[in-house]
Amino acid sequence: MVTNNVEMMTVKEVARFLQLNEKVVYRLVKAGRLPGTRITGKWLFPKKLIRQWIETHAMKEIAPDTLGPHMSSSGDLYISGSDDMILDQCLATFMKEKSPEVMAFFSNIGSINGLKALQMGKCHISTLHLYDPETERYNAPFLERHLPGKRVLLFNLSYRHQGLIIRPKSGEIIKGVGDLTKSGIKIINREYGSGTRCLLDHILSKKGINPALIKGYENEVFTHLEVGLAILRRDADAGLGIKTVASQLGLKFLPLYKERYDMAILAEYLTLNQVQDFLKILQSDAFRSNIKAVPGYDIKDMGKMIN
Repeated sequence: MVTNNVEMMTVKEVARFLQLNEKVVYRLVKAGRLPGTRITGKWLFPKKLIRQWIETHAMKEIAPDTLGPHMSSSGDLYISGSDDMILDQCLATFMKEKSPEVMAFFSNIGSINGLKALQMGKCHISTLHLYDPETERYNAPFLERHLPGKRVLLFNLSYRHQGLIIRPKSGEIIKGVGDLTKSGIKIINREYGSGTRCLLDHILSKKGINPALIKGYENEVFTHLEVGLAILRRDADAGLGIKTVASQLGLKFLPLYKERYDMAILAEYLTLNQVQDFLKILQSDAFRSNIKAVPGYDIKDMGKMIN
């Protein structure tokens, strides 16, 4: 089943995919542990998010002292951090060119937790988009805080348009972040530690807005697509996210920031074949031509080292 260009799975298909009883699937989604959306009374699950859920939970079970050495000797690629649609396409290209010889694993755990995973030896690459209000810089200040004493290199993936994704009818009421406190307006939020959540908290602080005054602030999801789907099914009126999701789902978008989305790589991993192959894809003209039409992105520095 395909809804608005998003491949969806039914409860029965998810149960078969995860090799679980259907009742277990219902329990997981109702407990908020499995990413799903209810449309016209039926539970549907974006296949991409189900795959990410599997990878995320698998990564959490791997201890740092067992994965670290494995990453140095294995040809597989491990990436953790913030989710992104260009990153998804690059991983798909990587898998197509290298599979089955090389596997690529992505753990969608947010920008800050991605840096922690890199520090613990759980991944080769950490993806992040963290704005530091004190220095007015992206990402680099957080490397100094979370990976002190380590030589970390930053490569750019893209510059993305972040803003409010808004349900079309609510667009008449919501003209800016300040309108999120209005009566009858409910938002959907990203998880604590994600770059998008950090950005929202910075915007609210800068404008002197108390998050407690915003209905739905405590309701969290783990990807930009989930933000868009929550708004599409009318569980929320707005949420902070990227322009690409709004465009794909036919939702209104109010741009607020042009952010820098980077990849942090430990210098010792840079010579690994799988890391080099991944970067070569980003730097290739063929890949650039395939994704240059994606709305909301500026890829002028894609694949370039910026520190």
